[in-house]
Amino acid sequence: MNETRPFRGNTSACAVAIAIASIGVPAVAQELPPPQLVLASSGTETFHDSALQGCGTTKVHIDGPVRLFRDQDDLVHMTVGDPQARAWQWTGSVADFAALPSSASLDCTPVMLGDVGNDTIDRFDQKTFLQALHFDPETAYVYGYGHEDYFGTRLDDPDCHKAGVTDGKPQCWYSAVAIWKADTLDTTPAGHLSFSKLKSVPWHVAIYPHVVYPGDAGTPAAGWIGYGAPSNLVRGFNQDGQADGYHYFFAYTSSGFGEQDKGVCLFRSDDPTLRQNWRAWNGSTTTPAFTQQMNNPYISSTAPCAVVNPDTFKSYVRSVHWHPASRHYVAVFRDGNGVRYATSRDLVTWNASEPLLTSTSSQVNYPSLVDLDGGTPAVAGNGHNFDVVHDLGRTYLYFRTSVAWGHTQINRQRIEVANYP
Repeated sequence: MNETRPFRGNTSACAVAIAIASIGVPAVAQELPPPQLVLASSGTETFHDSALQGCGTTKVHIDGPVRLFRDQDDLVHMTVGDPQARAWQWTGSVADFAALPSSASLDCTPVMLGDVGNDTIDRFDQKTFLQALHFDPETAYVYGYGHEDYFGTRLDDPDCHKAGVTDGKPQCWYSAVAIWKADTLDTTPAGHLSFSKLKSVPWHVAIYPHVVYPGDAGTPAAGWIGYGAPSNLVRGFNQDGQADGYHYFFAYTSSGFGEQDKGVCLFRSDDPTLRQNWRAWNGSTTTPAFTQQMNNPYISSTAPCAVVNPDTFKSYVRSVHWHPASRHYVAVFRDGNGVRYATSRDLVTWNASEPLLTSTSSQVNYPSLVDLDGGTPAVAGNGHNFDVVHDLGRTYLYFRTSVAWGHTQINRQRIEVANYP
């Protein structure tokens, strides 16, 4: 995925091998088929039930995908956000998380309080939901990427749509991707995280909207202006299976406002600990480049970003992982019928998606792949961030189930890679 390295596109492996052999260079390996994911027959397991496992009188509800990292002491942390933009975590060993019932420990002090209530729109600091993690083993800091949004409904603004009613008013919704940070050293109690903003506002933002807030009346009737609901971060790998030195994530833009197409945009950074290093994909599948920074629109102008495979990704990409055996990426998302997955060799050209789990959004939401063996250091260097899926790993699809109003669960189903036994 280097900007100077062309992608192979659809050139057949056989044709490449013949061409290379004809000039006396050893042939490249034959292109491997993409992984095929299937549900195992073991059924649904419940990791957490808000009605049974609370913190005193506080119920721990689910309003986001689970994310994991392994710290410098080999302690695994799993985080999830709730509707109040609090983030919670469980800690333990890989065996603790794999066990059923799980013996991972719920930390009853929230690790992030994202409901800041700063209603000044250009500060990008009203409410932030933790959505992605990046652990840096050199500094022992963990970076939390959040969906930050301003939403007029929270203010009971008479000019904005009121939730639960049909009023014909605009959404007054404006979103960005912000970064928070926590230290994993010298924490009290051991293993507890305490996230705070990476920089003072508004310089804690990695991905700004491409336009300023247009005023309440100028906002669309549906969706947010800007970018949000980031996937997890995934390392980039070339077709030799070697890390390319970059990290990537997808963010969704939901309203199609201001010449920005609706869909997911792809972002890349050579250092995810720095908010200003992220660049957007330029839209080319033949010579992909990442040059555009999504700047603060109140300071400088920024063009819309290109969306990736809009016919496939019609909504949020919740997780994306690298499958080393096939040298493909796997993206997981849901549509109106349930959870689907798609595969790609380069993150910009994706094969047709396949169904994985038919369900309603109440039954299954925020789907995320987790391979509990995918956080080991032996996998292409830094394996702390569980961004790899193995063939024989302990791989699960984690998701939220809304049992009833005020009652949510974190459930999971075992996943197998059927064509790589």
